[in-house]
Amino acid sequence: MSGVPHQFQQYFARMKKLICLALLLATVRLTQAQTPQPSTLPNYLSYPAGTFTLPLHWKGDSLHQQWEPQASLLIPVSLPGCTRTLYMQFDTGSPYTLLYRQPLQAVHRLFPKTSYGKNLTDTLYQFGFKAGKLPLTAQKIAVINHGDSIIAPNEPLIIGTIGTDLIDHKVVTLDYQHLQLTISDSLPANWQAHQARAFHYAMRRILLPANLSGKQTILYFDSGSSAFPLLIDKATCHQLAIDSTRQTSYPVQSWGRTLTAHTFDTRDSISLAGLRLPIRQVTWIEGANAGQAQQMMRMGIGGMTGNKLLLHHRLVLDTRAKIFMVY
Repeated sequence: MSGVPHQFQQYFARMKKLICLALLLATVRLTQAQTPQPSTLPNYLSYPAGTFTLPLHWKGDSLHQQWEPQASLLIPVSLPGCTRTLYMQFDTGSPYTLLYRQPLQAVHRLFPKTSYGKNLTDTLYQFGFKAGKLPLTAQKIAVINHGDSIIAPNEPLIIGTIGTDLIDHKVVTLDYQHLQLTISDSLPANWQAHQARAFHYAMRRILLPANLSGKQTILYFDSGSSAFPLLIDKATCHQLAIDSTRQTSYPVQSWGRTLTAHTFDTRDSISLAGLRLPIRQVTWIEGANAGQAQQMMRMGIGGMTGNKLLLHHRLVLDTRAKIFMVY
């Protein structure tokens, strides 16, 4: 369906992945101190040691006939031989960085000196590019059929997704107020150890412990789902709603299926790392597999959150020690 943001199309697939992740975490007990362990996924992305700060940009999109100015979080990137600034979406819902075939081909047509857009295979090797001023090399990187094949002069040209392989075994600060992403090998100077909490980090997916309506739960943090402050089950959604009879409903395309998103206003808040954050809106998805949703709840995963919950804050994630802070 035209006008439906990309993250909606990805929603159902993400929920299936959450189920697998819930099963993986079923035997894992969240504690205040966990022994750092390497990721079980190979990481093909490399860059120099040190501290790097990358600029972030919002991309807007339409949402149920309204304009959503913060639909996607983008990182500016550059390719050798291309003088135009390109972009990749920063998506913690993806464990791997990947490229979009159609935009790369469009870039090559406009900038023939780029060597990546001609005769694209499903995998590129030793792919070099810059994210901001950070030089990155992907030993290998997947290329998928996605994105625009026509370059619009006034629109950001998005050539791929930057996943959690960028922040694996690093300390990352997502500063939403100043639109910056800082990657480092050490904790920031303003780190407050007494405010830090442990979180789950498995298969390069981020699950944050939270307190919702006095109950402990776990939220999957997906920076690719900017438009939703909180995605939860139907029953909890109605409990948190100011008026459970007043909702905004709109279709969501998901891999050939049409689901329905139901959004309610709420006065409730959620606590992350001891900081209470107003939710303002809660959403549940009609048509998603009810059995899978119940299984997630039994495993302690209460839902999904993204950028919108943290728009006025900073999120610090230490993926080595699996501790985080919000301030």
